[in-house]
Amino acid sequence: MNPVKIIITDLKPGMFIVNPGISWLKAPLLYMQEGLITSQEEIDTIIKKGFAEAYHDPSRFSRMDGFAKDPDAAHPGGSDNGDDGDYSNWPDPRTPQVSLGEEISQAKAIYSDSFEHVKSLMQAAKGGAVDVAASQPYVESIVNSLNRNVDALISLSKLKSSDEYTYTHSVNVTIFAVAYAHYLGLSEDNLHLVGMASLFHDFGKAFIPQEILNAPRRLMPNEQEIMQSHVLLGYNQLKKVENMRPEVLQGVVQHHEKHNGTGYPYRLSGKKIGIYGRILSVSDNYDALSARRVYKTPMPANVALAVMYKMRGQAWAPGYVERFIKMMGIYPVGTPVQLSSGERGVVCRSNPNFPAQPCIMLALDPVGRPIKPRSLDLSRQPEVEIERSLAGNEADQMDITFLLSQAFQ
Repeated sequence: MNPVKIIITDLKPGMFIVNPGISWLKAPLLYMQEGLITSQEEIDTIIKKGFAEAYHDPSRFSRMDGFAKDPDAAHPGGSDNGDDGDYSNWPDPRTPQVSLGEEISQAKAIYSDSFEHVKSLMQAAKGGAVDVAASQPYVESIVNSLNRNVDALISLSKLKSSDEYTYTHSVNVTIFAVAYAHYLGLSEDNLHLVGMASLFHDFGKAFIPQEILNAPRRLMPNEQEIMQSHVLLGYNQLKKVENMRPEVLQGVVQHHEKHNGTGYPYRLSGKKIGIYGRILSVSDNYDALSARRVYKTPMPANVALAVMYKMRGQAWAPGYVERFIKMMGIYPVGTPVQLSSGERGVVCRSNPNFPAQPCIMLALDPVGRPIKPRSLDLSRQPEVEIERSLAGNEADQMDITFLLSQAFQ
């Protein structure tokens, strides 16, 4: 009997999971560890790790009489490898309060204001000033925009040029980290703390020589050591600030630590890395991989997420990068794409349950001629799929901000 695809929440004890051999890019959240599902606890663990769908073989369904109830008994070594279990009862993606088209112009102003603030903040730091309180209104604006429509700021995060990367990076990481923290179920107060930690996570780079910070090449080992010192440089300055919250300091000092203990500055591992450090690390890596730099073209979002997926369980505790991918979608909102039909457009809404089938705002016909923008939901058009994401001159043929402003008016 042919395998049957199901939503992960439809898994039941007794089902036998099969690996259909589908490419990760087609189904990054497909659970493909073959074997018998023996308990509800095992299913709960699979769901918590961020998987969205699976294939099972109905002909191999088994009654569970006499089977172990412990999920680790069914799959030896299948525990969550030291994760602290702090992501139980994850919420579903938030429902937008306003349409993407309504929020995009306000989000654009918030992004621009936040960029200018970070620029002033970093430049003032060289004179010894650390005005943390002045950053709170900017973080609040980002949190509020993401609450109204999470896709608006996320879609704008990749439209900034490579100029002044350090400042755009701080704003982008704040956007991703706050959105992710909300997705993980953190409280409103904690969202602001994540935002403050993100905005200041690279504060120490204000004290790194410009010739190293903006070098248009790979750094030499001694230069890399100087660059890595930005973590403690920033942390040591910020911990002097009166009433600085420990959660903010945690995010700043831990954002380059790795689950397997190979990060820096303290080579922390496993549970020694707090949730603020984990959230910032995932968000920081995504922006660094997908950003445009003076010495590299941007990595397409789906490729960046694929690279991060391969680092699961090593750079991050199990479940963290999987959940980030589910939040973003493998083709995040704002990603320019070409369809198998030859048409081109921009992703205007993600599909958390089936990440390879987002909604597209079409802009060009199969021969490259402009058309009146219209939306196409790939989950309702199974004969059409994303062929590839676009970059460089191909992406520049479309006005992405305009197209997103037309979405769901």
